[in-house]
Amino acid sequence: MEYSIALRRHWWFDAGIAGLYSISKSRDDRLLEFDVEVKVDSENQALTFEGKDTDTLRAYFETCYEILAERYWNVSTIKQKENPELVVYDKEKDEIMLMPKRNPTPVVSLFIGARSWQGEGIPYGDITEPLKSRVDEFLEKTRAKLWGSKKLLLLSQPVCHQKLTILPEEKKKGKTEVCCVCGKHSLYMIEVGLPSFLLFASSNATKSFNSQGKNPAKLCWECEFISKFAIESASYKRTNDSIFVIQVTSPDIDKLIEMQKEFGSLSELRMLDDKYFYANIGLEEDSLIKKCSAPYELLWAFMEEKYSLLLKESSEGEETFDDVSADNFFFEFIEKLSKMPVQIYVLYATDSGQTFLTKNLVLYDELGYFYRLIHHMKKSGVNTRKLFSSLYEEKYDFREKILRNVLRKNSILRHIEQFAFRMVMRDQRISMGNILKFTIEYEQIIRGDEKNKEQIETAVNLGKQIVIQAVETARAENENEKQALKKIKGDLYQLRKSRTKTDFINQLNNLQFRYGIAVSKNILDGILEEVDFEDFRAYCVLGALNVYNAKNNKDKED
Repeated sequence: MEYSIALRRHWWFDAGIAGLYSISKSRDDRLLEFDVEVKVDSENQALTFEGKDTDTLRAYFETCYEILAERYWNVSTIKQKENPELVVYDKEKDEIMLMPKRNPTPVVSLFIGARSWQGEGIPYGDITEPLKSRVDEFLEKTRAKLWGSKKLLLLSQPVCHQKLTILPEEKKKGKTEVCCVCGKHSLYMIEVGLPSFLLFASSNATKSFNSQGKNPAKLCWECEFISKFAIESASYKRTNDSIFVIQVTSPDIDKLIEMQKEFGSLSELRMLDDKYFYANIGLEEDSLIKKCSAPYELLWAFMEEKYSLLLKESSEGEETFDDVSADNFFFEFIEKLSKMPVQIYVLYATDSGQTFLTKNLVLYDELGYFYRLIHHMKKSGVNTRKLFSSLYEEKYDFREKILRNVLRKNSILRHIEQFAFRMVMRDQRISMGNILKFTIEYEQIIRGDEKNKEQIETAVNLGKQIVIQAVETARAENENEKQALKKIKGDLYQLRKSRTKTDFINQLNNLQFRYGIAVSKNILDGILEEVDFEDFRAYCVLGALNVYNAKNNKDKED
């Protein structure tokens, strides 16, 4: 008779375990194999595991957890492997050796402290001869030290993952308690551990947030077991003392597992830095994720990388691939996102002594909007990857502000104008034409009919004409182009400083007189009365910057 158990789905379950079906593992020169069937029960939002008996299921779960611990809790970096420092005694071989130290991967390290490490060994004072003399000789030769304050001669490498009780026998007597996650009543409950669902760091941490000072909430063994696999579904990137964690989630378990295939542990986005374990995403040489240092930047780059994969997947194996085929493939992906809500969480935390400080938590659920926008921009000739790189400015966070506004469907015109003016006037080479094209397309999408295309083109073309005419006038006076650009630089400052329509028109009149620029009467008499003056001025300045940047860098983008 088969034994079956259902692990319930709850609000923070991120389907890390959903990828575990049948498994075999080598342990102590034995190959452990389990015949366990895993089924997804969508109606009851549960995963059902079926095996021959309780012992089979328990061994299966323990092995799954052991593999998880080896992957995220107890790992050694390449430097630790190259310079082993742990003194370990192998009883079977009767051999003393040096083995690498270990440390947890970045997400787990947020919850792990020095006391979390457990090592099996013999205290130095309890070592008997002749082994003690061998240990002394080994320590003198290698200049190594025994482990910990107790100076243990280790029998194996220390581990820092929490020991779990799996499929326990229920107590016959006692008071039932309620699981704080799934609501199950049980006689066998466990205090929250390290970490539980990336929510609870420890029992003490839970107490500190309890305003009544009562005992911390508890978990049933099932929720505690599942909670450890939340780490499998987390994408992460560590930069100096900061860490970014990304998790994709959905209220529907089928969608949740499907999204793991698209964005999570089962996707092509997931790779692993097996040297230092600082990241499991963005390891490609040309990855935008590598360039991120803020949460909205990372959210944008993460979704952009997925779009690049979609384009790659859509063209694979196609002898004749066109825009229609790409659109069909793309909208199949959009349909997946639209059937049920899908959210992406971005956690931004920094080290803070013995703990960590959460600086930002972003919940984004407008994935359909983002991918439609990116797809539209590509078809309009905008290179969004190039745009991402162009928006970077050292010591300023304009890229974060601009991308945040785009993701929130807010206007970016004045942010872009401020950023572009400073960069171009400093002679910083940027893809100005690409930035301008993106801004025009985006603003028309986000604002609808508030400003028509003709008015925008009029403002942009006016700005372009100012620089072009200034250069032509200089050539007529036998000046070189660089001298002309140097002169027009001051004029652009004055034009941008115009605070009213009157000031703006007066500055245009000055430019007409100086460079012979023909300003349409339509502009002077009509358009400035119909549109927002500051927006018109911003488009005009961006048009001028586009030409100025191209000529200044000998890279004519128009």
